[in-house]
Amino acid sequence: MKKQTYLILSAVLLLFAVQSCQRMGDDDGNLLNNMNGNQDGLGKDRFLYQEVTSAKVLAQYNYSGRKLVQVLEDSAITNISYSGDLISRIDYNGVVEGDSISYIQEFNYDIMNGNVLNLITETKSVYEDIHTVPFIDIIVKRTNTMYEPTFDASGKLASVLSKTGNVVPLTPFVFTSYWKVDYTYNSSKKNVTNVYKEIGSIVMGNLEPSPVYETYDFTEYDSGINPYTLIPFGYTLHKTFQNPYLNYRFSANNPKKIIWETNVEPFPHVEETQYNYDALKYAVSGWGVVYDYRPF
Repeated sequence: MKKQTYLILSAVLLLFAVQSCQRMGDDDGNLLNNMNGNQDGLGKDRFLYQEVTSAKVLAQYNYSGRKLVQVLEDSAITNISYSGDLISRIDYNGVVEGDSISYIQEFNYDIMNGNVLNLITETKSVYEDIHTVPFIDIIVKRTNTMYEPTFDASGKLASVLSKTGNVVPLTPFVFTSYWKVDYTYNSSKKNVTNVYKEIGSIVMGNLEPSPVYETYDFTEYDSGINPYTLIPFGYTLHKTFQNPYLNYRFSANNPKKIIWETNVEPFPHVEETQYNYDALKYAVSGWGVVYDYRPF
């Protein structure tokens, strides 16, 4: 079944890549197309359709009405389900560093407190193909994860605690590792300026002091509109679980510099970019990516 799913995944991703044109960039990775105003006269009632580099399509966002229901990436398909207007479930199937990965995330809300997101549960399986005829798929790892977001008095995301454990047959399940991220915003609360992440072990239900930490500083914000303000919060949160670097996507504006540091490496990593904008101040390129919008 998983092999069949993987073949469908490959076919769909090939089709969406072929249908999308490749774009040319300059030597430092800034793309040169879409510099002519606001993409064929688009107004504010728009959605982010694709993220494209000079080599490939990174992501394509598919909608049903005004709801984001599917995201096609270079080697993954993500389907999004709703309960009313709230994201209730995310189904991911993809290939990460050669592993075939499938997981389901269930979103839970505090209905007594304005439907605030308070818990996401995840079940994940990692598969390995045994090259026989017919193909046999072996689950080499299965994990359960629980994500607990918290919000400050202004409604901004304040922290996320993630706890994970391996599922072992005939063995009681326990969480064995965790990570926690804390968010800092600028004075207006519009933009994320720092994300602090600590990583550690869980022993007998207790979070042990973290031996490893990372920090992400997002600086030199401009006044342009962040393309990801058009993406549902729950999906953006899901993406930051995959990569903390993406936490700037919660910001209203766009950072021109990102500094990543960790206590296990001696020097920080610094990345910088220049953004280009259409007539309505929506970013059309930055970080070597072109943002392609479509009207609703």
